[in-house]
Amino acid sequence: MHKTDPRKLVCTACKHENEVERVYCHNCGEKLDRSLLPQLDESQSAEEMAKTARKVKQQMNPNRFAWVRSIKTFVLLEIFAAVVAAVFLAVQAPENAPPMKTDRFADLEVGDVWAGMMNTRASAAVTFKEFDINYYLHKVVKGTEGPLGIKFERTFANFEPGLAMLTNQYNAWGLRIYSSAAIKPEMSGVKWSANVQRFAIGKLVIPPAFANLVKLDTVTLGSLSKVFQKEIQQLDRVALIEPGEKVITFKTKPAQ
Repeated sequence: MHKTDPRKLVCTACKHENEVERVYCHNCGEKLDRSLLPQLDESQSAEEMAKTARKVKQQMNPNRFAWVRSIKTFVLLEIFAAVVAAVFLAVQAPENAPPMKTDRFADLEVGDVWAGMMNTRASAAVTFKEFDINYYLHKVVKGTEGPLGIKFERTFANFEPGLAMLTNQYNAWGLRIYSSAAIKPEMSGVKWSANVQRFAIGKLVIPPAFANLVKLDTVTLGSLSKVFQKEIQQLDRVALIEPGEKVITFKTKPAQ
């Protein structure tokens, strides 16, 4: 953009300051003496022109924000990679998922043993193997059709010292999805409570804050609480619930 010349040409007759391009005074009409026009500082003008040229060149440079674009591209690639990895983990079956069908029979009939413990007035203890529990769950917990074509198929359990992992398996349009909750049984006063330690979708571990926000404990455990409502009420008789490596031990109190 052209910069306005700041100099003024003063009329000798009326002292009016005129623009540099005028020949006659704008005020009185007297012819102006252009020899009185102050000299322009050429060095300063050249410096300003060079400065302006550098600024225009910088603004027109296509690589001016190349580093910003590189950072943006890197961040987008990292986000995309994280999303792909999360989806890949979410559709993977969790570790130690039992087969859908088996020809093997349980060593202990969990339902019968549990009923016998509840009907015995004396204190009793029993240790169930992981397979026995899953065999029982396979018989009792039935698959159901859900909304949008998503079918609940089964529930299975895995045990490790101090934790019982309960997993629901769904079939969403031919794709199997797993929702898991790791539970630490705890006695709160005279009642047992299920203290959920972690959640997972497939092999993808979900942060507890997010899991609680979307109520994953309700998704994973809600249907089981309805199926085993009677057994949950009978927990008042239980003195010990102790998950171990692929086993879980129950011990009852003597009946009052």
